[in-house]
Amino acid sequence: MKKKIRIYSSLIALTFLSTSILCACTYTDTSTAAKTDQSRFYFHAAKKYESNKKANFYVDTDNNLWAWDSVYPDYPYIGNAFLPPTEPEPIMKNIKEVVPAGMYNDLFYVLDTDNSLWELPTDMNPSISKKKLLDDVAVPNMEHAITTNGDLYVWGDQTRYISGMVGLTKEEMKTPRCIVKQAAFTDLDTSTSFAIDQDGYLWSWGECQYGELGQGEAYIKSSSPTIIADHVAKFYRSYDRGEPTMYALKTDGTLWAWGYNQYGAVGNGTTETVSTPTKVLDHVKTFTCTACPSNGAFDTYTNAFALREDDSLWAWGYNDEGNLGNGTTESAFSPVKILDDVAEIETDVNMYINLSFAIKKDGSLWGWGYNRFGQLCTGNSEPVLFPVKIADDVKEYCPFYATLYFVKQDNTLWGSGFNISSFSNDQPELTPPVLLQENVDHIQTIDDTVFSFGTDGSLSICGYHDVVRINDGFDSPYEIDRRKILDNVAWIDGERGDIFAMTNDGKLMNFSVVTVYDGKVQPTKPVEIPLPLT
Repeated sequence: MKKKIRIYSSLIALTFLSTSILCACTYTDTSTAAKTDQSRFYFHAAKKYESNKKANFYVDTDNNLWAWDSVYPDYPYIGNAFLPPTEPEPIMKNIKEVVPAGMYNDLFYVLDTDNSLWELPTDMNPSISKKKLLDDVAVPNMEHAITTNGDLYVWGDQTRYISGMVGLTKEEMKTPRCIVKQAAFTDLDTSTSFAIDQDGYLWSWGECQYGELGQGEAYIKSSSPTIIADHVAKFYRSYDRGEPTMYALKTDGTLWAWGYNQYGAVGNGTTETVSTPTKVLDHVKTFTCTACPSNGAFDTYTNAFALREDDSLWAWGYNDEGNLGNGTTESAFSPVKILDDVAEIETDVNMYINLSFAIKKDGSLWGWGYNRFGQLCTGNSEPVLFPVKIADDVKEYCPFYATLYFVKQDNTLWGSGFNISSFSNDQPELTPPVLLQENVDHIQTIDDTVFSFGTDGSLSICGYHDVVRINDGFDSPYEIDRRKILDNVAWIDGERGDIFAMTNDGKLMNFSVVTVYDGKVQPTKPVEIPLPLT
């Protein structure tokens, strides 16, 4: 799902891991509840840059770590060429959690039951053993971690801008170093980094060009963490291809902003760079921001939306496609109220769509923005500059590329926009929503696929994105096979068409949805991955 204002985020042969980490793991995980616990699974947690392989992990109730490999699918498969995964094998014991290290990283991390954090290789070199990085870890992450007493440690690329760490060798950079005490939240990248401590102080460090660090200068290299705000409850950043705009929501409900401001994203009434946190709005309950695509320049085109305590929705920032819903296509340099009685807000900025949606407290779904494919059901494809009501009694919605899907309270699934005709044989762009399917409990997107979960536990595909650009429009070369894939499904996970589905009786199934044959996008036949048994 996309970002919302809602309070609710290698076929690698791991048996190589040296004899120091191989173990005779016990086969005692007989609990169906454990197998259906999604938090115990880590799909595609590690991948070799040179290969088309990825590793998947499962932690059983005895804290044994199991691993199996799956092939990263070509995109799309032509013909029924799905390769089944390998069988899970026990590789370590006393493991509490797996910490993925990134798509192209040759390492991953595991958290031991004694809360020690270990680094492991994902290649097949048996001479490389695991390496302990830290003890007493409470919050493990890639290249940084928070210990049980709140110390924030960094290593790897995170050391680039820290005082005393400049000039470290690659090997020296692997040693964790404490940089902030009593940390409670982190938002780190390799140039601008932030942390909130347990007392609500917001710290920043790194390098910026448009005041993003909030330390009083537009361009600065800050070699040590510096406090820039107090009483901070949440931190946000909007980042596309250019420089980001930063936001902090304080415990008193005030929203503060700083950083890149060419299109008014800070909301202080100007387009000048803001290098210190500046108050934007009072009585804010929740907030979201997103960077939308535009003319291809390397700028950040930020839309900002704040839902206030009286349930009114306010917007500001970039507005070339009417994204803000304020009646114009001019950027708003200060917050403008656009809607009342709002329960949640979502923006869709993929594929030049530039739409925004909101559900009101009465369950009605509203939308505004570019509307190029008639997703907003206005009877045309003209931009919608003010919020318009799309439907009543909506319990869930999903803007998906050039299509809008939503489920009503009566468990019917509806859709509007591009390629809905694949299901209904009607013209899609300018008609009201078309009823697609009954008895739908909820929907879920994984990359290019929209799945529907039936009230009877069945799993089906209800949408797929594989459009191609033709002149000034879009077209889809494939139809979608909407046959039922599985019954009794508890949850699904995966990426890039490699899907894992868990049934309610503890069976883990694997299938692909990027296979194209007979002129249709069709799921492959699910195969079972044998999880450890007694």
